[in-house]
Amino acid sequence: MYSTKGIEAVATITELRSKTSELVEHAKNIERGILIQKNNEPYAVLISYDLYLKLLGEQVEPVQTTRRRRSRKKETTNGSEGQQQ
Repeated sequence: MYSTKGIEAVATITELRSKTSELVEHAKNIERGILIQKNNEPYAVLISYDLYLKLLGEQVEPVQTTRRRRSRKKETTNGSEGQQQ
């Protein structure tokens, strides 16, 4: 048996694949981590960013998120991408 100290919930790799958004939101809202199991063995721990910083001993500061827009290559009338005529 392995220790689950500091773990609030347990999920499998399969659950992580199918419920990623839900698990990430849950991890964000709890004080402890979510143990991820693979083949019934501990594999990883999903924790919030704030808890991660706390474990590192750093001050939690508000994170400014900026969305980057993906640029698309312009197509010219002859169908070639990014080439000037």
